[in-house]
Formats: sequence, C-alpha cells, structure tokens
Amino acid sequence: SNQPSAGEADTTLNNNGDSMVSTSAAPPPVAGTYQGTLPCADCPGMDYQLSLYSDHTFSELVAYRGRGQNIASVDTGHWKPATDSTVMLVKKKDSSFFLAADGRLTVLDAKGNRIGGVLASNYVLKPVEGGDRRALLAEKAQAGIRFTANGNEPGWTLDLDKRKIYFHTINNDSLQVSLPAARPNTDTLKVYTAKDITVTIRSTLCIDDMSGLMRPNTVQVQVKDKTYQGCGEYITQSGKGN
Repeated sequence: SNQPSAGEADTTLNNNGDSMVSTSAAPPPVAGTYQGTLPCADCPGMDYQLSLYSDHTFSELVAYRGRGQNIASVDTGHWKPATDSTVMLVKKKDSSFFLAADGRLTVLDAKGNRIGGVLASNYVLKPVEGGDRRALLAEKAQAGIRFTANGNEPGWTLDLDKRKIYFHTINNDSLQVSLPAARPNTDTLKVYTAKDITVTIRSTLCIDDMSGLMRPNTVQVQVKDKTYQGCGEYITQSGKGN
C-alpha cells in the first residue's frame, strides 16, 4: 500500500505549542477485509464481512443466523474517512460508521459513537486475508463466466457461463459439459444435473474452510461417486464503469 502510515501524518503546532494532527493528514490505512458475528435483536447473531478497498469502494456481506435459512446478501458502495480514525459507508438509506484501530474495525452506532454495554466486545471485526477478489472476478467476467466456485482438499474450481459447466480439480480431472436448465430453480436453490456432474448452488453463507473468507453461496458438486463442497458467487456482467 502506498498510503503513508499514520505516523507520517502532517502535524502542525496550535497556539499552545501542542502538536496537532491537521485534517489533511492521511487516514490510517484501513483497506482490507474484516469480519465478525454481530448481535442481532431477533436472531442468534448476524454474520458480517466488510471489504474496504483502496479506491474507496466497499463490499458488505450479511447473513442472519437461524432466520431465513442463513441467506447471504451482498451490498456494494463507497466509503470515506469520517474523522482521522473512523470511516463511513455511504448508503442509499443510511450510513454506517466504523472505528479503525489496531488493525481491526469496531462497529459504531448511527451517530458514530461507540456502542457500550455487555455486548460491546461483539462489535469488533477482525481482519481476514484474501478479501480483495476483484481482479480475479473481473478476469472471469471478461471471459463470460457468470458464476464461479472453488473448494479445498482436493482443490477444485467450477465456472458456469451461458452455455457450459467447467469443472477442474488439482488432480487434473477436468470436465466440460453443456449447461442444462436448473431444476429446481428458485432464488435460494439452483440444481444443474448433467451427464456425470450435478451442481447444487444455495444462496446461503459459506465460509472457506482454509482462508475463513465468507462468500454468498454454498456449492456442492457431485462428479460420479465423488462429492466436492465449497463456496462461490455470482459475477455481475456489468459493463465497465457501472
């Protein structure tokens, strides 16, 4: 990251001779992905992951535990520094505030203040690696891929475009078949059954069992007698600049 560290902020002296960080100082480098389980008024907890990108865009993933089958929803938008230690997500309906300190983010209330009480520690989000998948997804979008998934042990990848299913494992087992119509085909469950392969995509939160990264879709691939489990996401086919 080429952002100056917090220690390099411009300091000016005020009338009392005290060092004062000027408002033009660079904010702490907060770009990264953070996650936690936040308190929820009417459910056991809300799984939450926030990626703040260095171009001031964000991606936010939310899933309510025990309610609505843990369906994951993704929101995107812009963020900006609110003060030298807090950031604000700019949203259509409301804005959210976070305190950046010690490599973590703390969720603040609607006015940008800390949330107190017995649950205070539950509002701290911890960093997770590998959250910036934009280059990979852009590359796949360019190639016409509409859905991508992968899993571990053995490592495998799955890509769907308009016409085909592409499946590949680290052991070099590759399969390429025509994409059948999904049956069932609902907002939360899609099953593609083709010769030698069945792909099941659920809109439920998935946590990568190696990286810990949260993704919005849970995927199961059945190839002959083998079953592969992993995580995936839909890729928006929007043109450049949208």
